[in-house]
Amino acid sequence: MDLKEVIPLDSSNIGNDGKIKFSHKPDQPGFYFLKFPGGKRIVLLLKRGENLFLKGDLKEPSSDITISGSEGSELLEGFFHATLKNKIKIDSIKRALCSKEGSEDFLRFSMASDSLFFRISGDQKKLEKDFIDRNPHSLASLIVLNYSFGPKPVLTMEEDLSYYQKLTGLYRIYPKNKHVLFHLARVSLFMKNLKNPMN
Repeated sequence: MDLKEVIPLDSSNIGNDGKIKFSHKPDQPGFYFLKFPGGKRIVLLLKRGENLFLKGDLKEPSSDITISGSEGSELLEGFFHATLKNKIKIDSIKRALCSKEGSEDFLRFSMASDSLFFRISGDQKKLEKDFIDRNPHSLASLIVLNYSFGPKPVLTMEEDLSYYQKLTGLYRIYPKNKHVLFHLARVSLFMKNLKNPMN
């Protein structure tokens, strides 16, 4: 995953035994997409020297893929798994809301749904803040910070600036990492605009 695009690196066919193997030696820790047949994809955080192992059933779209051998990838797997629970709740409410459209109690149900949406969004925000608080020195927190649970990121610089500032500390650990440098530049620009707002 580059800053503005995803660059294909490698591809391989799954063997008759259901196994697949490929290698890549990154210069810097970075984020990668692993895409499977059928559309399933996983976000990974890899660094040189790690041996990543994945296990799962690709014939079952809803089955989990377990990850081991990469601390950052394991952290992201846990986050996405917890986020999926909130997404399922949101999708369930949306389906129920659609089924009530045109009915006499649609307005009442719509107001109740808004309350549930707000509560689930709050749960997601807490999930993301807790993750960053526990992992301020992991690049995985950059993915969580910028994660969109709907049309926009859950944590925004306008409302959650302290979490953006917290992750500028990653520069001390990864001074040459392009994702860290990009984050640092974004926060610096935001702070500059706060001090010198344009008319």
